[in-house]
Amino acid sequence: MKIIHCSDLHLDSKMETNLSSIKAKERKQEILNTFERMVSYAADNDVEAIIIAGDLFDSSRITNSTKVRVLNTIGKNKKIKFLYLCGNHDENNFISLLEERPSNLLVFDKRWTTFEVGNVKISGITLDENNCNAIYDSLNLKPDEINIVVLHGQISSYNSKDKAENINLTKLKNKNIDYLALGHIHEFLKENLDKRGVYCYSGCLEGRGFDECGEKGFVLLDIDEKSIKAEFVPFAKRQLVELAFDITGFDNWFDIEDAIIEQSKKISKDNLLKVTLKGKYEIKLDKHIEMLEQKLEKFYFVKVKDESILSVKPKDVEKDISLRGEFIRKVLESNLTDLEKERTILVGLKSLLGEDL
Repeated sequence: MKIIHCSDLHLDSKMETNLSSIKAKERKQEILNTFERMVSYAADNDVEAIIIAGDLFDSSRITNSTKVRVLNTIGKNKKIKFLYLCGNHDENNFISLLEERPSNLLVFDKRWTTFEVGNVKISGITLDENNCNAIYDSLNLKPDEINIVVLHGQISSYNSKDKAENINLTKLKNKNIDYLALGHIHEFLKENLDKRGVYCYSGCLEGRGFDECGEKGFVLLDIDEKSIKAEFVPFAKRQLVELAFDITGFDNWFDIEDAIIEQSKKISKDNLLKVTLKGKYEIKLDKHIEMLEQKLEKFYFVKVKDESILSVKPKDVEKDISLRGEFIRKVLESNLTDLEKERTILVGLKSLLGEDL
């Protein structure tokens, strides 16, 4: 038997942090399409259930078109059970506003609820400030059954009413859990829970920002009479990729461009690329950030972030009798921090050259 574990789809995200309004709308649609593709994958591969471990939507403001498409996708795949746990972004609005729920959409409550899928017992609970400290003592699973537990939250070593999303793994050990399906963290992570079971974050289905780089997808569970085999399945339409490039030692901007463009050839043009400049550079290096972005326009989206640090010392300008040299020396002798000195020098040099600040 096969079950999919996914989470943190964040449907209806605005996607406007980096993208233009046109591409933000397109990415918003692509994320919804990926959910539908995942369900089609499940139907084609005899998956009996899909566990959604929280944050199906990004906020309480769900467009009617998205809600209709999600319900239609669930409703027309009646052979698949959809086990839905509300996350901290869901706020129960999707379920509470439904006049009629598809019969194959099963929802976990704020008390332990268990559903049967074949020979597997799947138990879950929506965490809040009222139940977060009591869930461990009230979880009772039989040792001779295959048990999956579903939670949405952050792993922590303590519990608090102020942190309802905290999950104390220590208190879940030796509870007869075979697979702990978690949501909330957007990276895939699978580790041993105890001698019997594992805990796993499936990660998000599609990355939305450059804090969500790398492969994204879902976890496919292959279950026999005694055990669960978990495999991560990359499934995102696009990846967000960060290319960190150290410019230390370069004195020619065009050499930097050539090296970055060469490295970028390994990255699919369908992806979103962020180039981060690192290291130290000398004052004689003339940067052309916008030019580099233009040369990388083959990617679906590209941005260049300059985190490199200007390396300039008094001896570098001690023989420079120009206005530029005098300005730099005055700044270096000031009480400004190193970062403030760098920014002041850069702004001053642009001003002296008549460039836009």
